[in-house]
Amino acid sequence: MVVLLALVVPWLWQSRPFDPRHGFGPDYPPAGIGAAQAPIGAPPKAPGGRGGYAFMQLQADGRHPVAYDPCRPVHFVVSSVGLPEGGEALVREAAAVMSQASGLQFVYDGLTDEAPDPDRDPYQPERYGDRWAPVYLSFATPEEVPGLAGGAIGLGGSTPRAASDGLLVYVTGAVWLDRDPMTALLTAGRRDSARAVVEHEIGHVLGLGHVQDSSELMWESGGAVSGPADGDRRGLAILGRGSCRPDL
Repeated sequence: MVVLLALVVPWLWQSRPFDPRHGFGPDYPPAGIGAAQAPIGAPPKAPGGRGGYAFMQLQADGRHPVAYDPCRPVHFVVSSVGLPEGGEALVREAAAVMSQASGLQFVYDGLTDEAPDPDRDPYQPERYGDRWAPVYLSFATPEEVPGLAGGAIGLGGSTPRAASDGLLVYVTGAVWLDRDPMTALLTAGRRDSARAVVEHEIGHVLGLGHVQDSSELMWESGGAVSGPADGDRRGLAILGRGSCRPDL
């Protein structure tokens, strides 16, 4: 167990719902890029125990969460802009933990020189080819990403798009980590604390919202846990069983 309150008071987590535009349009790649005919991974069995979960966004039925397509990998990149020493390995470790907990298959596409931008376009064919842009993780400053101002150490979330029948599916996302406090954690040897920050924000990317239980990774007021707890894992297992949508 780690406590994250020593360096930044108050230590706040924040999430970002990202681009709310739905429906087909010119900002779409060809449908089905990278899609398999069946899920390429499987969530582990949801654990028992205490702890709940919440979702960032629900479908129109008000019951099922918006999630990624489990029939294609979740590609991700790390920005080389302002990358602290050890930052790339930290992100890859956190992504591996969240991939295992959700069953969604993460694929690391390497470093990118894409600069931090809170209005990031989910489709960038000139940079990433004719596909949805990979999930983007960056160590940024409040000047580059104003949402990091006021003590927030991270922002995370994903962009949904509507399939042909109106079902929403996440197609890409982003995490922005406040460069200075994250660098301070790494410099101080508090790697578990730093990784918990990244894991929490990747949780938002995958579709988890905040909870009010301090024993969970997705606790709304901060992270006192390294790695997803039972409630987080139950939510991630549900998100790992999203709908396969080759039409998107």
